[in-house]
Amino acid sequence: MTSLYDNSKREMTVQKGCPWYEAQQEYGAPNVNWCEPTRCSIVNEPANTWSNLGFILFGFLLIKKLNEFKEKTLAHFGWAVIWMGILSLTYHASNNYLMQFFDFVGMYLMTSFVIAFNIQRVMGKDPRKLYSVYWFLVAVNCSMFMVFDITDIPVQKTVMGNVIPLVILDLIAAKKEGSFKLYKFFGLGIVFLVVAQVFSQLDLKRVWCEPDNIFLHGHAIWHVLASIGMLFTGFHISTILKNKYPNK
Repeated sequence: MTSLYDNSKREMTVQKGCPWYEAQQEYGAPNVNWCEPTRCSIVNEPANTWSNLGFILFGFLLIKKLNEFKEKTLAHFGWAVIWMGILSLTYHASNNYLMQFFDFVGMYLMTSFVIAFNIQRVMGKDPRKLYSVYWFLVAVNCSMFMVFDITDIPVQKTVMGNVIPLVILDLIAAKKEGSFKLYKFFGLGIVFLVVAQVFSQLDLKRVWCEPDNIFLHGHAIWHVLASIGMLFTGFHISTILKNKYPNK
């Protein structure tokens, strides 16, 4: 059976003579092999590639909200979501370990933003002034990726190491601020992300696997649902900021 989420056993899936063959030979294969097969094309995994367009679309929608709320922080989160889509799209099109690293950088840009935002809230500081904490967290995450790679710990666990404190800090901040009534978008975001993870696991474990389908796969659905979850997360950030700074 294919080894999944394994740093030490990686399948070289790009055939000789195909686009991205040299890149995979030089940088190595990803540590996960999704159901969608690697095709001899400039876009290795069509479904897992196109499905990232949701991050780009919803990222621009979040930036557009800057015009409504005059809040730069929300726009910066929108750019993080856009970069997530671009980097993940490039990774699934090229299918090599270097681009998988940048795919994770895209996720770190999103999760670190929300964690830094909530750290500021928990500490009673202006959550808009989060950038020193934010870039520190991005750097820590990138370092942890490399440490996990060297020690053969699945690098996917770095994402879980972000999601758990993200949720806990948000709930602690809500209790401190008495703002649970504002958590509709937070709840919707969590629901979409949980369902997205279910589809990703169905793909990962080959519970649902149709290799010949070039349009839809479990991991592609993960991209679509996760991008909606990020949209609701952006709405949540907007709601918190409007409540804290109603006249700004």
